[in-house]
Amino acid sequence: SEASSALTGDSADVFQALRDWRKSVAKEHGVPAYTVFHDATLQEIARRLPTSLDGLRGISGIGATKLERYGEPLLEIVHRRADGAS
Repeated sequence: SEASSALTGDSADVFQALRDWRKSVAKEHGVPAYTVFHDATLQEIARRLPTSLDGLRGISGIGATKLERYGEPLLEIVHRRADGAS
């Protein structure tokens, strides 16, 4: 898709993993995926590959509530994908 074409390598892998994670979270809570995070937010995470909650804090679309709720699983995905892909 056009959205992911801007991302390459590890970032593209992470973005896809984040989208899969978001889909399952949305399904679990019975809400549309975009209410969990917008694509733009997931792209930014994939581009920056943050390693800490502080790293996530500066990303648009991640407020205090979402940071607390989703911060750890997001970091785990980034860490796992970026580690495993190399």
